[in-house]
Amino acid sequence: MSKNSYSVDLIKQMAVCDANYIRLLKLVPELGAYLDRSFSKHIDSVENRPFELTADEPEKALQGLTTQFCIADQVDENAKVTVEIKILEAFKYTTTLEIIQKPELKQWMTNPSMLVRVYHDANTAEVVSYQGHRNLKPRYSKPNPKMYHADEKMQVNEFLGEWL
Repeated sequence: MSKNSYSVDLIKQMAVCDANYIRLLKLVPELGAYLDRSFSKHIDSVENRPFELTADEPEKALQGLTTQFCIADQVDENAKVTVEIKILEAFKYTTTLEIIQKPELKQWMTNPSMLVRVYHDANTAEVVSYQGHRNLKPRYSKPNPKMYHADEKMQVNEFLGEWL
């Protein structure tokens, strides 16, 4: 194997994803309901629910919940840069989150947007989509048609940790 080839460090990759899970629990405390199954506290917290809540799927109480936090003071006179985390799907052992940055900073860069899958049974969180790019492989050969880095998946998960 040449010095330039990349090999996946599974232990490091899992550590990054586990740390992201802990960060998300701190930023979205409602996700802690998976740890103690306390979903009933959140049933009334989301309005205009497009589905019926059942005793079989209490985690659906979190679906649609949105959390925002400020990461920079001002872009112009009245706009703060915020990150919004929205729970898109909530199932028994997994949750899918959409994380986006607002407002658009078009003059400098494209705002980051991600879909993150949270695995509550494994206490880990992994990026499943970044800027519309889905199904990232753990390793890419060089060159590749989409011009991904060899460790693209690792870099995206590390970026999530820095962003949070």
